[in-house]
Amino acid sequence: MERIYFLNKNDRDDFFNKVKQLKKSWMELAKFLGTNRSMMESYRKGKLSIPLNRFSLLMNSIEDKDKNYFNQKISKRKSNWGQIIGGKNAYKINKERFDYGRKKAAKISKDKVKYDFNTNLPLSEDLCEFIGAIIGDGFTNKYGYMFQTQITGDKILDEEYYYKKLKPICEKLFNISPKISEGPGCIRLNIYSKRLFEMLTKRFDIPAGKKCYSITIPNEILKSDDKLISATLRGMFDTDGGIGLDKREIYKKPYIRINYTSASPILIEQIHKILENYKIPHSVHSKNDAPAKQIQINGEKNVKLFLKRVGFSNPRHLKKVRHLL
Repeated sequence: MERIYFLNKNDRDDFFNKVKQLKKSWMELAKFLGTNRSMMESYRKGKLSIPLNRFSLLMNSIEDKDKNYFNQKISKRKSNWGQIIGGKNAYKINKERFDYGRKKAAKISKDKVKYDFNTNLPLSEDLCEFIGAIIGDGFTNKYGYMFQTQITGDKILDEEYYYKKLKPICEKLFNISPKISEGPGCIRLNIYSKRLFEMLTKRFDIPAGKKCYSITIPNEILKSDDKLISATLRGMFDTDGGIGLDKREIYKKPYIRINYTSASPILIEQIHKILENYKIPHSVHSKNDAPAKQIQINGEKNVKLFLKRVGFSNPRHLKKVRHLL
């Protein structure tokens, strides 16, 4: 997923002051985005760039004239831009050493496959949930002789999901124990495997590198049964979906919404058709002038239908809907 940052501190301050007018406190605004106060402060102060789906929610809450103004004050980065820049700089400094190491690794890989698993393993709920997580907040790419697959989330809110759900899936299916690292505000699950890269890109047609505008649910999964399709959606909503609780006084009790935002029109259409087939009422909204669109499932009755047919594995979401389970 792309991330948004403001080109100027004053514009960032103005933007958050505009958004704040709709909420009584920064804590309420954080809850609206499905995050915590600490993460909201990091967004406000420019310590962290803002995920596209959360920025779209904020933009959707202000007037059109303000949307047009602030759209000219931002820029976008890939979620792994810092890692890419750091890798390039390190390569420039240690080019000879890197090249030697890569050639040595390539020679070894001809004789021995480090991670041996069947790339044609049958579809399962675990495999489909992993594919869904890649679609939602992951990517895969090739850097010289290195093949990397990564999923990125919130350091605090997603930690349990990464260690207790995604990591065991990787160990069980791919015979790989992924490297999980934590940085300022984020958690990353990394797998360095050519075989996994080839399975994702060749078997499931997941684009290498930037994928936000072109990612789709693989045809192999769409042609499978509902249980596997639901598992894929679950992985997507676990990583890139959001749950909002509207606590305005017009509602007798907090009004719940589930949302999923994507810049891929085909992906949004696929989700729309699946939810229609499941008879789960929902709406599709354009996100300002940007190409992103958002799926929304509104109200307890419809959210319960989603939980019954798709559900969540991520504890951060389960905590918000436990009263409905």
